[in-house]
Amino acid sequence: MRPYVRTRGLTSPSDDELRLESLVTVAAGRGPAAGELNPDERAVLDVCRPSVALSVSEIAAHLGQPPTLVKILISRLTEHGLLTSATPPPSPEFTLMERVLNGLRALSA
Repeated sequence: MRPYVRTRGLTSPSDDELRLESLVTVAAGRGPAAGELNPDERAVLDVCRPSVALSVSEIAAHLGQPPTLVKILISRLTEHGLLTSATPPPSPEFTLMERVLNGLRALSA
């Protein structure tokens, strides 16, 4: 089945901030009734847990679905208040990490 059929015609997530490394958890609030969710959305909710954050890529791997499809599903579930997502801060630049490593080496010498 084509991904756009599984997402009810959506071809991209509504949340532009949602990345593969974004952490997703089940929200405490209520959303649409279970009957209003399609099987793929229910599958995403089944994988997610309130106390354990999973990345978008981990959820996609658990479901065996393309990450883009999972991002669209997560975005929709977030809009309905069933999931929350947080994007980790960007990684430090390589040169900064290299300077820290050189400083640590200098301390041990």
